[in-house]
Amino acid sequence: MKKILLIEDNPQLLKNKIEELRHNFTYSIDTVENFEQLQEYIKLNKENVFIALLDYFLDGAMEGQSVDLLLEHNIPTIVYTQEYSTDIREILLDKCVFEYLIKKPNSDLLYSTRLIERVYKNNFIKALIVDGSESFRNQLAENLQQFGLASLHSSDANTTLELLKNHSDIQLVLIDLDISGDIQGVELVEAIRAQFPSTSLAVLGMTPHGYNSQLSIEFLKKGANDFITKPFVKEQLNLRIMQVLEMLDTIQEKSIEATIDPLTQLKNRRALEVESKVLIQSALLTNKPLSVAMIDIDHFKVVNDTYGHDVGDDVLKLISKVLKSNFRKKDLIVRNGGEEFCVVLDDLSLEKVINLFEKLIKKIASTPYEKDDVVINITASIGLFHGINNNIKPMLSLADKKLYVAKKTGRNKLVS
Repeated sequence: MKKILLIEDNPQLLKNKIEELRHNFTYSIDTVENFEQLQEYIKLNKENVFIALLDYFLDGAMEGQSVDLLLEHNIPTIVYTQEYSTDIREILLDKCVFEYLIKKPNSDLLYSTRLIERVYKNNFIKALIVDGSESFRNQLAENLQQFGLASLHSSDANTTLELLKNHSDIQLVLIDLDISGDIQGVELVEAIRAQFPSTSLAVLGMTPHGYNSQLSIEFLKKGANDFITKPFVKEQLNLRIMQVLEMLDTIQEKSIEATIDPLTQLKNRRALEVESKVLIQSALLTNKPLSVAMIDIDHFKVVNDTYGHDVGDDVLKLISKVLKSNFRKKDLIVRNGGEEFCVVLDDLSLEKVINLFEKLIKKIASTPYEKDDVVINITASIGLFHGINNNIKPMLSLADKKLYVAKKTGRNKLVS
C-alpha cells in the first residue's frame, strides 16, 4: 500500500502532524526531518509514496530545493508554511505544486483531508482531456499529474468515444468548447451521455473567456457535471475536479450500498437480479451450465424464539462468513432474506459442485455459534439446480423445489 510522506524539521510539529494524520487516515506514514534524509528516502522509496506533505523551509533546503526534488519525481506535494506569503505562493504555483497551505494547528484540516483522500483515489483512475490545442492538453496533463491523476488525450469526438470504450478506468472527461472535427464540445457531451451515464463518468466542460455564458449553460443541459472558464486559476481547477469526482464517488457508493445486505455484507436480491444476467449471458455464449443453490438454515425460528433476534443476527453473520470462505471471489453469494441464501456458480461440473456443497454442509455443521455461554449447533439444507436458462427465476424456482425436498426428508442435506 502506498504511503504519505511527511517532511518536517520541527520535532513537536512533526509529532502533532503525525497524530493528526493517524486520527484521520489509515494510510501508512513515513517521516523525514531534513533535506539529506529526503534525498536518501526518495532514492529508495519514491514508488511507494502517493503524496508528500512538506515544510517549505526545511533544514538543508531553505530555498525550496525539496519542492524541486519531489516534483522531479512526480510526487503530488502539499506545501506548508508558517505564514502566508504571496511571493512563495507564486513560486510554488509556477513549479506546479499541488497545494499551498498555512501550517497551524487544525488549519484547513477538513480541506487537507479531502485533498489527501482524493489524491490517493486518483491513483486508480484516469482523466481524458479533449481539446483542439496540443500545447494546452500537455499543460493541463501536467497539472493533473500533480493531482495524482494520469490522463489520456484527444482532439476530436471519434477518438474520444473510442478511448472511453477501451479504457474503463477513465472517470473524468475535460472537454473544451472548441475541438477538432465537425462538432463542438457541447455536442460531444451529449454523445458521451448517450453511452456513459453520470453514475459512471464525470464531465467537466471548458469554455474560453469571453464566450457567451449561454454556452456554459448548454454544457450543463447536455449532461456535464460542471464547467470552468479558461484561463483558470489552478486551485479553482483542482476544486472543480475534486468536487465532481467526489460527487461521482458518492453516487457509486450509494449504488453499491443498494446491492449489499447491511447485516451480512453479502449481495442482496437486487444484486442477484442484475449480476445473474451477466453470468447467464456468458453461460449461453459458452454453452456451459450454471449451478444455482438455495440454502436455508435449519430451525432458525427456534434460534430467534429461544435466544432473541440479536443472537439470530449473529448466527446469520456467522453463516455468511462460512459462505464467503467456501467459495471463489467471483462467485455470486446472496442473502435472499431471513435465513435463506443463494449461491450462483459458473465453470464447474456437476460432480465438483455437489462435492463443494456437501463440504459446505459439513463445514456449517462443524461451526457452532458460541458466545456468552450460549452454544448453538447449526445445520443447513440445500437445493441445487445445475443447468442453463435465459432467466434466473426458473432456475431459482427449481433449486427452491429441491430445497423443499431436503427440508422434508430430514434437513442438513443436499438435494440436487
